This record gives sequence, structure tokens and C-alpha cells, in this order.
Amino acid sequence: MNGSLPGRLLVLGIAAAFTVVTPFAAAQSVLEGRTAQDRRFIAGGIGLDESEQMKATARNCPLSITVAAKSGAYLADSHIRIEDARGKTVLDMQLDAPYLLVDLAPGKYNVEATRQGKRQQRSVDISANMPAKIVFSFDVPVDRALEKVPNK
Repeated sequence: MNGSLPGRLLVLGIAAAFTVVTPFAAAQSVLEGRTAQDRRFIAGGIGLDESEQMKATARNCPLSITVAAKSGAYLADSHIRIEDARGKTVLDMQLDAPYLLVDLAPGKYNVEATRQGKRQQRSVDISANMPAKIVFSFDVPVDRALEKVPNK
């Protein structure tokens, strides 16, 4: 009986290690940082679980940015630049995920997204009690693998 106790403890230890490591591994593509105003931002949303987590977190964030194709598919690999009303850069970053949540101070901002040389701009007014959402929608060529092959 004593011989099985160390075996059980080993199994419990391994199970506990997986419990601690698994959420961390799943959230590795989430990037957290600080703006020039020393405010928090979170970038992520790759995969269904992470996407759902970002959507839930967006409810409590002053600015939510989503980058998508006109077809509705989420896009990564864009560049985001946020400037305040005085033209001072608040955030300038490569976004390797479809969602960016930014804790901005109340005020007016200019937000620019660039993807594959195509640029879009939006103005947004951040208020203390009303989250703002911006969706940048880019025209992305249809995946050729999904096109219908003509009959021969």
C-alpha cells in the first residue's frame, strides 16, 4: 500500500502541472502591453477560445478594434496606429491577431489600420462610460482553394 502512495502522488503532481501549464499555453498568442500614455492594451483572438475571451473582455474596455475581411473572416497581420486629438502617437504596433483592446483615456482619437499597403482611418470619441468599437474591413482575395473547379 505504501508503494502505491508515491505513484499516486506522482500522477497527481503531473495532473496538477498540466492544469497550470495548459491555460498558459493556450493564451501564449495573447500579447499584453502599455500605450505611450501608460495604459494597458491586449492583442489576441487567434482560435475560438481566445476569440471568445477577447469578446468578453471587450465589454469592459474603452476601445475594441477588430480587423476582418469583407467576407467576415478575421485577419491578422495588420498595423495599427492610434493618435490622440493633438496628433501625438498613443500606440503604434504590428497586430498579429484580429482583436486589439485598448484602455484609452476619455477623448478623441484617430485610429489607422494598414494591411498589405491598404490603409483605413477612423475617428473615435472615447467616453468614460461607453465602450467604442471599430471594425476595419479589408478586401481580401478569395482563397483559391475554395473556388469551383470547372468541369473538364
